[in-house]
Amino acid sequence: MSNEMLREDLLTSFETLEMQFASSLEQAKELDKAFAAHYSQFHSNLAGLLADAQEKLPETSPLSQSLAGFINGLKEIDSGWKAKLDNQNKGLSFRKNFEDSLLVYVYGKVKSGKSSLGNYMAWGHTNPTPAQQAGNTTLKYDSHVNTDAENGDAHNEAALQGKFRVDATEATSSIQSFRLPGLTWVDSPGLHSVRSQNGELAKAHADHADLILYTMKSDAPGRASDLNEIRQLLGKEKEIMLLLTGSDKKQHGWDEVNEVPVDICVMKPAQDRQMQQDFVKRELEAEGVDTGRVQVLSLSARYAELHGNDPAAIADSGMGQLFTRLKQISQEEGVRMKRAVPMTNFKNFLSGCLVEVEKYQALTASLATMIATVDQDVKKQITPAVRLAQSELRQTIQASFNELAASRDDEAGLNSALLAAQKRWDSRMATLTGDALEAILNKAMKAFKSAVVTTWTSSSLTLPAFSVEKVTEQIPEGYTKSTRSRNGGLGALIGGGIGMLLGPAGAAIGATLGAGLGSMTGDSAQQTTRTIEMVVGDNLSEVRNRILSLYLDGIENEITTQVGTLLSTLLNEMEKDCSQLNHEVEQFKRAIGRLKQQAEQQLTSEGNA
Repeated sequence: MSNEMLREDLLTSFETLEMQFASSLEQAKELDKAFAAHYSQFHSNLAGLLADAQEKLPETSPLSQSLAGFINGLKEIDSGWKAKLDNQNKGLSFRKNFEDSLLVYVYGKVKSGKSSLGNYMAWGHTNPTPAQQAGNTTLKYDSHVNTDAENGDAHNEAALQGKFRVDATEATSSIQSFRLPGLTWVDSPGLHSVRSQNGELAKAHADHADLILYTMKSDAPGRASDLNEIRQLLGKEKEIMLLLTGSDKKQHGWDEVNEVPVDICVMKPAQDRQMQQDFVKRELEAEGVDTGRVQVLSLSARYAELHGNDPAAIADSGMGQLFTRLKQISQEEGVRMKRAVPMTNFKNFLSGCLVEVEKYQALTASLATMIATVDQDVKKQITPAVRLAQSELRQTIQASFNELAASRDDEAGLNSALLAAQKRWDSRMATLTGDALEAILNKAMKAFKSAVVTTWTSSSLTLPAFSVEKVTEQIPEGYTKSTRSRNGGLGALIGGGIGMLLGPAGAAIGATLGAGLGSMTGDSAQQTTRTIEMVVGDNLSEVRNRILSLYLDGIENEITTQVGTLLSTLLNEMEKDCSQLNHEVEQFKRAIGRLKQQAEQQLTSEGNA
């Protein structure tokens, strides 16, 4: 490769390419629009699903916290993607102004010679004076985005001054450029600036370059921070050249005309320059970089400026090699690079999106795990809540029976009292059931009370009847007198009267017989009785035990059933939401994959063209 090409020859070669740079910008924009449409739908669907899911949960629910994490993750990823989309759109707009030229982007640390190199490329001078600029109407400088960093260049300074600012502490704080036919040269703010926004601006526009010239001061080449930046650029499939700027040194000399000592600018020895180039390559290889696609050049724009009319000096300055390589790139690879860069950027953007989508899948997996955890945790709370409710209901029923015991002799009255007490017990049971459900479910779901099916109070519970046990007994009531003496006396009188008819002896015999017969017809004296019923016991204790059993079993069944029904309904809904979220993520992931495939096919087509 000839290394004696002059700056003027390079610029002339670019003029012939001006009409050949047909960009694939429009195809990239079409894919960009398709992605934006997919993403907008994806974001809308996810936001709706998450909002619906949150409505079912209180803020204290672990599920609500998981959803909040999902929503925050969605917002974070969304914010990042919007920034990437914005940068992508800005880049496409930025490139649109330079479709007819090779876009060369100069990138590197603060004070690494970027602006001086650009000025030399434009003017043949590293910091041209107004006199050196006079009469040139071809060059057009522009300033694009400015960070307003302290000590940086002012708005539109490059356009107004017709050159890049040099020698200041923070010389460049904006994206600035100059244009020549077929060539756009972009100067960027320095990396690792004291103003971090300068470096961020530089990185944001690097993606949209056709060719990147990465500058490093030859005084300290191959620093770790430089190597890291270079590795990232190569990972973006960027065409890159590494320039070791300032590869000159001062040498003391003698001005024979004026007879005074002077400092002369000379190039560093060729051997030293080669050693620095080899060192940088070794360091890159140690970082796992394939240096086969990386060219390292040592150069001095200052030395080239001082010897502008000496082809040999231009070659020795390293600028001749740079000019030759730029011409080669523009003639042999420029058109392909120009067409491929937007599509390559878009493909890389989609690759990053696919990585981000994995975060969504991690969030859905986390949510699914939390659903299972909530199920287990809630069920653990059922037993203690049931035992507490049973204890309180037992006290209520027992207190009622203590009051009912005073009326246990009144069977009908006590049964009526039982029916009245049943309403109180049902009410108390409903309250205790609600309290238990609140204790169990308040962290899991919203509005569970309104969802409680009052199966207990609306059903007819048949209480056992109260009854008493009675026995019948005969008790003395009084006595009746004997009628035998009376009837015997009457018989004696009657018998004696009849016996007088037979004489005294007949009277005696008649009286004796009459008395005997009269006595026989009379009653003996006796005690009188009456029948009564006596209460000997009742089943009040059995009724109490039976009712306690009914209510205590009932409250356990009611709480267990309600929790099972409500919780399973909630978790089923959450699982469906989680499944739908995962489905949306998968759909979006496939859409991104298809767009990436289209971009790759387009790049393959461009490479074979």
